[in-house]
Amino acid sequence: MIIIPPTDSSLNYFTSLAKDTWTNYTLRDPEILDGLEKEGKTLVVSCDLTEGEEIIPIRLHYRFLKGELYCFVEES
Repeated sequence: MIIIPPTDSSLNYFTSLAKDTWTNYTLRDPEILDGLEKEGKTLVVSCDLTEGEEIIPIRLHYRFLKGELYCFVEES
């Protein structure tokens, strides 16, 4: 999985978050892989990050491109 976070300094954090989220979704709904791989769909997961007392809403966009799974991180 290739992770593209908003900043280089947050790469490790978002890599772990993206992998855990992906694992949870694929365990709950294994059929999602067909739609993503064969139909070119994008899985979008919305969640909130807590940084101290600040809550940051983000979206994780999972998509297969040329056989590789990418996760693009969007700060809302």
